Amino acid sequence: MAIISFIINSEISLEFAKKIKENNDFEIHGLAVDNSLDSKLKDSNIFSKIHKNIKSLSSHDIIFMDCMVKYRNDIIQALTKDNEKQLLLVDFSPAKSKAVEWANKNLNNNISYISAFLVSNINIQYSKSDNIFEDQKCLLMPGGNVNDSYYKILVQIIESIEMKPYFIEPQEFDSYYAATTLIPKLISFSLIKKIEASSSWTEMSNLANEEFRDLTIGSTTDPEDIFEILNSTTDLSKHWMKEIFNEISIINNKISEDDQTLLDYLINGWESRMRWELGVTGSNENTPSSNILSSGQAMTGFLVSENLVQKNIDRERAKSRDIWRYKKTK
Repeated sequence: MAIISFIINSEISLEFAKKIKENNDFEIHGLAVDNSLDSKLKDSNIFSKIHKNIKSLSSHDIIFMDCMVKYRNDIIQALTKDNEKQLLLVDFSPAKSKAVEWANKNLNNNISYISAFLVSNINIQYSKSDNIFEDQKCLLMPGGNVNDSYYKILVQIIESIEMKPYFIEPQEFDSYYAATTLIPKLISFSLIKKIEASSSWTEMSNLANEEFRDLTIGSTTDPEDIFEILNSTTDLSKHWMKEIFNEISIINNKISEDDQTLLDYLINGWESRMRWELGVTGSNENTPSSNILSSGQAMTGFLVSENLVQKNIDRERAKSRDIWRYKKTK
């Protein structure tokens, strides 16, 4: 029986291991990079064996690796040094271009390296399924030397949990990651740093609520890892930082000039966020994602208390499908 190992660093990779265990006949082993996840690995009852030493995984057939970028190369070297057996290494860490480039340069031909990313369903509470991976994409960015049989096995594993394998260029992924994850985290660092420097921070901190916590959660990311990712995606990060700063400048100018079109700008932003929440993106804004019950059902979850959900669903079904549009009160 093939042995598949998971190097776990997040709830997503732990859930991924769980789904693979449920849908396949593999011997599953695990190792937690973050010690805080040790108890979760034990309590999950997923793993036949939980390891403490990275090198003990090197004899296994397939290794799914979730770790910080700053540890990535050291972990891969520990797994592959003096390893002459065939091995498939699937790497979930970001900064994909540098990862694939490094793998192509440093790994022997017996090591099949694929950089990957798991897209999970952010609207699972409105989904027909409790599987956060159902109908979602597993993004694949293979290195230059991947054994054909491993390709087939990996695709079978992905499809067994109802995900869809999707090939993408590493640089394209890095651009998307910079825009949707890296730059928001950097803004989070700046926000908390600037506000804390205020002489009124002691008083303000007492007013900071859950919303402020959510807005600044990106600053809880390991600083060394953020720095490492930035160094690996410099040009793309600079591009998106410039684009976001241009948008902030637009808001600043409209406020300074008392420009009443600021309301239209804010409404456009509100609608953009709502379309994303509802899975209404792409060329057809009125078509929801296939694993969401309906735009109306999702929308009500964000706007009203639970006892009014059904009433709002019934009302919105009678309307047009552009539920994401903002309804002005005056």
